[in-house]
Amino acid sequence: MAQIDITAEGKGTFQMVLANAEAGDEIMYHVGKHAAGAHKYEAFVAHQRGECLLYQRRLGESRFAYIARKT
Repeated sequence: MAQIDITAEGKGTFQMVLANAEAGDEIMYHVGKHAAGAHKYEAFVAHQRGECLLYQRRLGESRFAYIARKT
């Protein structure tokens, strides 16, 4: 299982990374207090299509890593 950080990448990167990922790979697409950032919408659409699961991991007080795991 690979862990891929695209938090510093520009819009449009999420789908390309997801397409090249293997099942079980984690893509961290945002870090912050709330889900946001350049990849939020793409991650949500991919989740709706059943391509990934979305979840968050607590990093500290009011700070979370937002992650998509390829299904």
